[in-house]
Amino acid sequence: MKKSKKIILGILITVLLFVGLFLWFISYSSIENISQESPFKDYLNKPFLVKQPSALRQNSDNLNRFSNYYIDVSTEEAFENDTTILKKYKVGDTIIFTSAKKYFSNHVGDSYYLLGNEKLGSGEIIEFEYSGSFEYMPAIWETTEEFLERRKLKKDFP
Repeated sequence: MKKSKKIILGILITVLLFVGLFLWFISYSSIENISQESPFKDYLNKPFLVKQPSALRQNSDNLNRFSNYYIDVSTEEAFENDTTILKKYKVGDTIIFTSAKKYFSNHVGDSYYLLGNEKLGSGEIIEFEYSGSFEYMPAIWETTEEFLERRKLKKDFP
């Protein structure tokens, strides 16, 4: 009887160990500053012109990775009567990102974020995030040089 209790205890400890390792595996996450990595370093600390209407919002559910504030991209009509918007960005407005971070979790994988600061109408300066991609620059912003080149091409080809 004594030997069977040891076997049951050994099995129980093994099962608990595997359950614990599994829970740790699915909950593991890490944050890495990727501000100096390509292509993100090219998007930081310089003004970008907004090409698509965007809005600065607050996430009351605290679901964002790095800030309670985030950039939402949609149409002007979608933002027209929305009272939850903290700031609207119209086509031609500028936006500046100051850092980039990567979030990793075994559950989701890699997620990339551009972060910036904005002064609200109340005078409060907040940090916001925009979820980006490692492979491309968001099509909703362009550099001043890209804007001027696009305008030049439009004049050459009506």
